[in-house]
Amino acid sequence: MKNIFLLFIILSVSINSAYSQVGKDALEMLDSMSDKYKKMKGFTSSFTYTMKNLTEDISDSFSGKISVKDDKYVLFIEGQKIINDSKTVWTYLEELNEVTISDFDPSEQDISINNVFEVYKEGFRHKLIGNKDGINTVEIYPEDEGKPYFKISFSIHNDYSLSSFTVHDKSNSIFIYSIDDFLEEELDNSLFTFNIDSYPDIEVIDFR
Repeated sequence: MKNIFLLFIILSVSINSAYSQVGKDALEMLDSMSDKYKKMKGFTSSFTYTMKNLTEDISDSFSGKISVKDDKYVLFIEGQKIINDSKTVWTYLEELNEVTISDFDPSEQDISINNVFEVYKEGFRHKLIGNKDGINTVEIYPEDEGKPYFKISFSIHNDYSLSSFTVHDKSNSIFIYSIDDFLEEELDNSLFTFNIDSYPDIEVIDFR
């Protein structure tokens, strides 16, 4: 009995050590990815967003484009132009010639291409799943059980550039962001402001 108990302890220590190493390797991979993008002066990326509800067997997808510089971004998606200068958010609907203005609240920001390089750093456990054909798969799991999702999967090239990421939510849906093309470039700050005077007869809804 004493030998069995000792074996159980050894196995437990070995398993915990293995998981710690896997978590360390995953964090190193994510940190390397994050550092790669933080060193950039800016970038523009086209992407495909896909939503799949596995229960209802429903799938939908559309394309978008985003330019990012530091904490600022401009996003074009589904007839919307969303500009964030890190303090104010303008959401312009081209079809209605309408813009909504609000203060930026980082705590309300969804997971997206502009913040995914940092989201893993607090409140998550990490696991390196493996490498296949030059793509590393890393999963992170929120420690907060109140989150609407239970896992985010990253697909990262060997050069630490991001190929895609997938959010798995608790309604049995997955949300996939696939990067179609990527350009590192220096972006002017004027790109991240919305000039109302450039849109004649625009309707302005200001929530500030």
